[in-house]
Amino acid sequence: MKKITNFILLLFIASSCKNSISEADKKRVTELNEKAVEYRMNGDLENAKRIYSKAIEIDQSNTFIRYELIGVYVEQDSLDKAFELLEKIPYEQEETKYYYQVKGGLFELNGQKEKAIENYKKALELTDKPKVKDEMDLSPLVNYAMLETLAGKKEQAVNRLNETLDLDWLTKINKEYLETFRNEFEFYQGNGTLEFDLKRDILIK
Repeated sequence: MKKITNFILLLFIASSCKNSISEADKKRVTELNEKAVEYRMNGDLENAKRIYSKAIEIDQSNTFIRYELIGVYVEQDSLDKAFELLEKIPYEQEETKYYYQVKGGLFELNGQKEKAIENYKKALELTDKPKVKDEMDLSPLVNYAMLETLAGKKEQAVNRLNETLDLDWLTKINKEYLETFRNEFEFYQGNGTLEFDLKRDILIK
């Protein structure tokens, strides 16, 4: 469960939140988030959940906080609560790649493979293809290729990484990074994110 939590939250949640709350409330939400993160790092999920809930009461439109709280429910094996919280997301944030990626991850954890793939496909449709110009673009590229793989397009994902591996400015470390994921995607057997080695951090810059 903890591995999939890292995937859902680190890979998928990098959206910024536009809202109309006051500067004081924004500061308060930031403080609450920092406190919740500390609780979570120390394994105190109940207090982390309580603090995240307070932050959401202040700022209903903050997708980052909402997805963090979903992650806590996932860690507690409370998938019903996670689904419930996801469906309470503001209407204007539903048709986003983040929403469908997280929903796909939750369906996957719930053993509903076909529904998971359907949502990964929707997320892929809403995701821009990354343009690789420098080293900072490699992580978004891998994230996109992983989503392609989860959506049933692993050959396309593998080809994308192979083409990138031909770039002459890549360092040895860059190549090792891409090759590691390329190999995982190439031998992917359709078992969802649990099949990947999620000990590595996958961050969208």
